[in-house]
Amino acid sequence: MADGQVKKYYIIYILEVLKKYSDFDHKLSQQDIIDYMRLEYHIECERKAVSRNISDLRGLGYEISYDGGYFLETRDFEPAELRLLIDSVMAARYIPKSHAKDLIEKLKKQGNVHFAKQLKHTFNIENLQHVKSNELFLATELLAEAIEKKRKIAFFYNKYNSSKKFEHTTTEKHIVNPYQIVVANGNYYLISNIDSRQNLTYFRVERISDIEILPMPAKDHRMLPELREGFDLPKHQIEHVYMFSGTSQQIKMRVKPEGIDACIDWLGTDIHIDEDPENEGMYIVRFRANTNAILYWAIQFGAFFEVLEPLELREKITALLDEIIAKYAGRAKENESRFQNAEETC
Repeated sequence: MADGQVKKYYIIYILEVLKKYSDFDHKLSQQDIIDYMRLEYHIECERKAVSRNISDLRGLGYEISYDGGYFLETRDFEPAELRLLIDSVMAARYIPKSHAKDLIEKLKKQGNVHFAKQLKHTFNIENLQHVKSNELFLATELLAEAIEKKRKIAFFYNKYNSSKKFEHTTTEKHIVNPYQIVVANGNYYLISNIDSRQNLTYFRVERISDIEILPMPAKDHRMLPELREGFDLPKHQIEHVYMFSGTSQQIKMRVKPEGIDACIDWLGTDIHIDEDPENEGMYIVRFRANTNAILYWAIQFGAFFEVLEPLELREKITALLDEIIAKYAGRAKENESRFQNAEETC
């Protein structure tokens, strides 16, 4: 390339050097910039050209400051923002490991070399649990297209078998009406409806394969009782703690003081909290939620909560706890018998 043509690109090269190597704690002299241009792009540049092109970059709106050296003052992403995004990718088990690695590398490039040195923890992605399916991004694109066009979709749904392999749950594809894609509890879900049902059905996106967008229009979500008043996604996610199907009901619980934080953390700030008039130091919490989800949620946090209403939910929790206790009680008797036999042998 002729020398005159190379000089036309000085402004781009200088900007890239500032992006890659400079920040408030790492300022570059004109000689530093010249050295990096030689190292990165194998070109020679004079000091006057550096000064002139930095002035032009400032004129174009780039915030390049000088304080004993030049540095790029602002970027599209601050280091803390990039760290948050990278850690989110690492924590997202629904992103296949190979794709997660690629995403992290792309995000790293949005920072400079000094930021990249702070990310030694990203090597741990090799030890994190991520799905092995490589259809996530393709599935997401097709689902988004189907939702935008309001078309039905067909796909296979997969689960792990005892050999740790994905296998189809049915011999024929599911045909559903897709409405939204959401992240909940560290997983990516498709919120949808099956024509023969009047409720919503949830599918883990990373377990979906072989998607087809069908020519038939999707069912209008307003035909479903749950969505008759429209689709309020934040409200829907709070009511469906674990993305279980089923209608929402008014829930009433007695809660210990140490359980209030978990209530707000999981159910949001719209819940109603009152002092329990019958039990000093306790609280009555009321909210609307999916009873199937609260069944398991109440088991998880059972040490802090007692479901009072609806009665049917309370009875389901009691039955489930009785079943769990029976299993462990049987094992306890078995262990006691073994211990006695061992003593007699001795």
